[in-house]
Amino acid sequence: MKLLTSEEMRLLDRISIEKVGIPGTVLMENAGRAVADFITERWPSHWKVYLFCGPGNNGGDGLVIARHLYNRGYQVKVFLVGAKEKLKGDAQVNLNIAFNMGINIRQIVSAAHLTSEREKLDNEECMLLVDALLGTGAKGAPRGILKEMVSFINRCKGIKIAVDLPTGVDADTGQVAGEAVKADYTITFAYPKRGIYLYPGINYVGKVKIVDIGIPSDILEKENLNIPANLLLREDFSPRLFYRPPASHKGNFGHLFVLAGSPGMTGAATLACMAALRAGTGLITLGTPASLNPILEVKLTEVMTLPLPETKQGTLSCEALEEIIGFSDRCQALVLGPGLSRNPETQKLVREILKNLKLPLVLDADGINALAGEVEIISNYEGPLVLTPHPGELSRLKGVSVPDIQKDRIKAAVDLASTTGKIVVLKGAATVIAEPEGSCWVNTTGNPGMASGGTGDVLTGIIGGFLAQGIDILTSAKLGVYLHGLAADLAVKEQGGLTLLAAGDIIKNLISAIRSLSNEYH
Repeated sequence: MKLLTSEEMRLLDRISIEKVGIPGTVLMENAGRAVADFITERWPSHWKVYLFCGPGNNGGDGLVIARHLYNRGYQVKVFLVGAKEKLKGDAQVNLNIAFNMGINIRQIVSAAHLTSEREKLDNEECMLLVDALLGTGAKGAPRGILKEMVSFINRCKGIKIAVDLPTGVDADTGQVAGEAVKADYTITFAYPKRGIYLYPGINYVGKVKIVDIGIPSDILEKENLNIPANLLLREDFSPRLFYRPPASHKGNFGHLFVLAGSPGMTGAATLACMAALRAGTGLITLGTPASLNPILEVKLTEVMTLPLPETKQGTLSCEALEEIIGFSDRCQALVLGPGLSRNPETQKLVREILKNLKLPLVLDADGINALAGEVEIISNYEGPLVLTPHPGELSRLKGVSVPDIQKDRIKAAVDLASTTGKIVVLKGAATVIAEPEGSCWVNTTGNPGMASGGTGDVLTGIIGGFLAQGIDILTSAKLGVYLHGLAADLAVKEQGGLTLLAAGDIIKNLISAIRSLSNEYH
């Protein structure tokens, strides 16, 4: 499903009105009626509904909602921010209709007026509050009376419904510059907006419903519009990805080479390998410092190990390069990075591996840290490669601050993919997958319980396992991210409540996550 910016949504509205010939009043009518229908389906008509309407088209949507609810018996009260003369076009048309119908409309034109109305409201019991103050085109923090109205809405105890987007949330980035309406539900029109699914915006939207307002369903194709961002959803994956012929054997499902581990970091190597196993990889060999080999042979009874030359500090040494190159000829994919350490010689080894191998590669953690300031090494890698940085690793790689990355995660991921010519998985809440041509996907699975050590190693192993099985690199990245989050969601459901998950809980539930996607092939 496409994920739109505010400008892209305005373009679709304009094409629908000017080229297709759908009047703006019809689109506004459809939007308002859809929200009214949503309310009617869930709450009884004797409830009180307060609608907070701004001076633009979002306020016009709110006035349509008010009219339909009024006709259905709800106790409707509209608070119009600003003088009624400020409304223009379709919003003005719907304001006139509401006045003519006798709907209770109170204008909030000054701070004193707001204070007076707020004192009255504080003594009234409201059950539903509808936020139609600002639409998707608003930027920055709400100011003046609008800011005060947002504060008031948040203080009220009623159920809060945002029209298209909560006021105060940036439609494109999800950023919240000041205070934003904390909605219980967001009813968004035609297509979801980026800010609804990016943090911190996703914390303000509550449950999201996307409603049809009459924009032609084939408009993107007919107008040849390039909308690069997408939501990553279950329907993006074919169950055939998991089909296994009855006569299958381990050799049919790839051999994954994992280079990971250092003193104190054997857990990272273990988690990556176990995740790859659960993802269905036929064979896995872990290349690790020789002194750690006895430990990892005990921890990983279902994985082969390859003890390699090490530094005095017990990390992988440059002397391991020739053996790594030779062994890689037996494998279909490589995982490089989990728990490798930032030892200078080990970092040099990472750079040499990238200069000498062509295997499909997942580059993660200390594999990325080894390339800080040397992005061109990634660009020059001759094989398929997926980078899986968290914001801190991306910051070190490109010399960009973490706040700047988090300010627009889609842009950060797309920029890195474009710069390197490789697939990028920017980890974190609402993980973003980006490809060099500019398309990107925002993941819809996962939960805050994943914020614990080792979950990134699990993701790396899953993606590497799919690569070894011959799945193309973009699909491997998208599928790995989706299943990683889905397994975490299943773990939370199993344990009850939003608890902190161990990385092992995700691995444990990965088979169930795959089964839920594979349908008849489970």
